[in-house]
Amino acid sequence: MTQLTRCHICGARLVELEGYTTATQVTSDCRPWREGGHLAVCSGCETVQKPVTENWLSEVQEIYAGYAVYGQGGGVEQASFDQNTGASMARSLKIVNWLQSNGTLRKTGALLDIGCGNGAFLRAFGLNNPHWQMTGLELDSRNQTLIESIAGVTKLHVGPLESLQTRFDLIVLIHALEHIPDPINYLKSLSGLLNPGGLLLIEVPDIETSPFDILIADHCTHFSSITLGGTLSKAGFEVFGLEAGSVVTKELTSLARYPALSDQTNSDSSEVCGKTTAMIHIAWLQQLLEQGQSATGPVGIFGTSISATWLAAALGSKVGFFVDEDINRTGRRHMGYPIYSPKDAPKNSVLLMPLRTDIATAVAQRLAQYNLQFTIPSAPSNA
Repeated sequence: MTQLTRCHICGARLVELEGYTTATQVTSDCRPWREGGHLAVCSGCETVQKPVTENWLSEVQEIYAGYAVYGQGGGVEQASFDQNTGASMARSLKIVNWLQSNGTLRKTGALLDIGCGNGAFLRAFGLNNPHWQMTGLELDSRNQTLIESIAGVTKLHVGPLESLQTRFDLIVLIHALEHIPDPINYLKSLSGLLNPGGLLLIEVPDIETSPFDILIADHCTHFSSITLGGTLSKAGFEVFGLEAGSVVTKELTSLARYPALSDQTNSDSSEVCGKTTAMIHIAWLQQLLEQGQSATGPVGIFGTSISATWLAAALGSKVGFFVDEDINRTGRRHMGYPIYSPKDAPKNSVLLMPLRTDIATAVAQRLAQYNLQFTIPSAPSNA
């Protein structure tokens, strides 16, 4: 790490974490990426982050040039499954339901969805709020026709924020803020696009409960609930809703308003143990990889998202197939391998589960009727 030694949250010195540079990385749209990335923790605020070097910025541009949203499901949004019951719901709909239950939305208003992808959230929000006008924002126009066909969408904006001439009542960043190298100043720039008392909805991975987040090459900041809340407060927002895992498993869901109506007491950075969390994740991921490397016979992998893509890329030719419960993905191929439903998966094969130990255990128990040979990861040694 030679080009940046300062935190992009607080400006303190960064400390690189050992053991990460040899890890196979994954893109946020679930494509295998290369090794050689860097992971660091701030010596001040303890935020885990990718150093924003010229090389990192170049790699991110390369990733975005070939970006394909939900490619494993033909563009259909990933379903979020209850680990115990198997009930599924699209992530966007879960977030919209939580937003509705909060009771802060007007019957009419203007919404801006930053990083709207192919319009999954716009579609879900519009169905529940037919009197709102919605705008999407993206880096390119590849999905413009699809997005602008969604009821309630006025346009897809392609270009800088500064060229927007509209003010909004709600700005949405779903899996967007973790990609942005200077999040505080970026959030400050959003405040100028909000009507007084306007709302900001943010959804990001939770590093405390999602070990695989650190493997995503184009994720710049790996937020905990404390660092996300602190970042919003420093940008002048008042956080009045921050849920860790209760809306979407392993994710942080936050609602804030601008300007802040009262002073907020920020949690002290000493409460954040970013280095400890990241080092536990690195060690556990290595342990999970070694478990897969020691498996014999035909090997399958449960899931087709970030964790499954990473493990398949790291294991290479040992892998023969994926197993997924998402009906939009079964019957397709990912990384050249077939995707089976649990019912149709080969019964004589080892099935690796790149999931947290508690989640893997619950899923294996729920799917016991299919007589699959699940391999459940061991818990972190100091869990």
